[in-house]
Amino acid sequence: MSTSTQPTVPASRFVDELGDYLSVDKLAHWRLEGTGPKATKLGEPLRYSLENVLAWLRARTDRR
Repeated sequence: MSTSTQPTVPASRFVDELGDYLSVDKLAHWRLEGTGPKATKLGEPLRYSLENVLAWLRARTDRR
């Protein structure tokens, strides 16, 4: 039995699928500002690695 608390998200996701977890409009806005998770462009769609998204989320976690 796994006790991992990491979300079960495939290693790479298309931006629309990542929108299941984060707002697609916000991702586009953050990308334009340069403040969103690191993305890789492979052809037309953007891909976000699980590692990059989790690192980005951890950096923004409110620790109050």
